[in-house]
Amino acid sequence: MKKKNLFLSVMLFFSVLPMTLFSGCDKDTNCYLEVKVVDESTSDPISGAVIAGDPIPNAVVEVYQDNGGNVQDKGVTDGSGIYTTYFNAPAIVKIKAKLQMYDAGGNPAGERRGETAVRLIQGETVSAKVTLSKQIIY
Repeated sequence: MKKKNLFLSVMLFFSVLPMTLFSGCDKDTNCYLEVKVVDESTSDPISGAVIAGDPIPNAVVEVYQDNGGNVQDKGVTDGSGIYTTYFNAPAIVKIKAKLQMYDAGGNPAGERRGETAVRLIQGETVSAKVTLSKQIIY
């Protein structure tokens, strides 16, 4: 009987051991970033109330480490003016967005720009809003 109990104890130990060794590392350690690019707010001509800016699709978004380093990630906003990405570690990042403008003939006529900075947090989604300024002509 003792041998049978010992055998069952050993079997139970070795069947539970892999589950405890390999299941404890499921914590999400990525840092998620959701950037919304919007048009500069305007004032209602009648009431004077500030109207929130409209989302801007197809804006180019670049994410830099805040220390002025190289571009860490780059992409384009979707139809809702949203760009999402993730990083492997927390950081403070600078976000720059721009939208190329064209004249009636389809020629480049400047761009609109905006930027902000946020702190990425491990395991969380951080939202940022970048407001594009009026057109810069060059």
